[in-house]
Amino acid sequence: MGMFEKTKKITGPIVGATFAFVVFVTSLFGNYIITLSLPLITVLNKHRLWRDLMDRAATFWMVIPLFFLKFVFRIKVRVTGDEVLYGSPAVVVMNHRTRLDWMYYWLVLWRMNPWLSTSNKIALKQLLKHVPGVGFGMQVQQFIFLKRDLEVDLPRMTRAVEYYSDMGIPYQILMFPEGTDRTAFTLNRSNEFAKKNGLRELKNVLYPRSAGFLHLVKEMRRNNYLEYVYDVTVAYPQDIVQNETDMVIKGSLPSEVHYHIKRYHVSELPKNEGELNHWLHQIWYEKEQRLEEYYSQKAKNKRQFNCDDGFIWLRDDFKQNAVVFYGLCFWVSMVSVYFYHITFMPFVQCTVVFLVLNYLYIFGRYGSMEKLIYTLWEKSTKRVHVV
Repeated sequence: MGMFEKTKKITGPIVGATFAFVVFVTSLFGNYIITLSLPLITVLNKHRLWRDLMDRAATFWMVIPLFFLKFVFRIKVRVTGDEVLYGSPAVVVMNHRTRLDWMYYWLVLWRMNPWLSTSNKIALKQLLKHVPGVGFGMQVQQFIFLKRDLEVDLPRMTRAVEYYSDMGIPYQILMFPEGTDRTAFTLNRSNEFAKKNGLRELKNVLYPRSAGFLHLVKEMRRNNYLEYVYDVTVAYPQDIVQNETDMVIKGSLPSEVHYHIKRYHVSELPKNEGELNHWLHQIWYEKEQRLEEYYSQKAKNKRQFNCDDGFIWLRDDFKQNAVVFYGLCFWVSMVSVYFYHITFMPFVQCTVVFLVLNYLYIFGRYGSMEKLIYTLWEKSTKRVHVV
């Protein structure tokens, strides 16, 4: 083991713990600000204004994990293919190589166009909304939380699409049709399914569970809220870190992540559900072939996707980096001042107690923040939600 590896092994846990601590503490302060803004929807019924403010506020908070990923963990991101277009509602389908693919994807959006960070929504596991601090922020962001039960998940998708559409904001919704990250266990289970159904075995991806994708596309079409579908392929040329535990406990993250993006206009998608299901599987076969060619390249440090038919994004510009540094300084200074006031100012202490009681009321009556938002929105628009 070289000197660099030894040093990284010692400092890694410190860096990982620092990252987790900073994200947690700043997200608590963010939750405090969010709660102060709730009268905009609880009293004034200004749902569109509040939604726009929350999307921007969440993006400004995201500069904290972006700072750590870029300048502390020093992850290099290479993006090839088609540009994700800001201002056009879309579905983004990605293979799920690790449990952190979605987080590195923030770096992609920031590099292409920082405004894409304000219009990014994610369909992800329900468990994540209970993560202390950031889970509350995910709920406020109206991410689509999935229980892996179609009777529950499909109505949630319908509700989310109707809400997004009514807000008048063109979101790009990221989802993982495979349903879970690729491990030896999940790959074996996927290929057992393939054998039973007369399908060929895959090596680099899992077979997609298409019901969620088909329903999401159907609902977005019904609401005239779909312009593009993006096929995003993620690959790791060298080291692979499978989950968040390694990131926090060991301070381990991949040194490099590659994304390849292919854009399809909605007119290119079949309208028949059976044909659309076949289309998705063809996309996955192409993804399998693309990854097979990628990983067959012997020199790991030279692996890259073929980009003859698209663009290449290699680095952020000065302004993008400056905003990240400014945002970090802002959050660290504001949180420091906030905790000073909590310690010495009774008025601030009273507001904290009030907000804690407010949280307890929201979670006691509605179960979660996103349910409160949906309920108030449906009441203001006289919609009826069918559970």
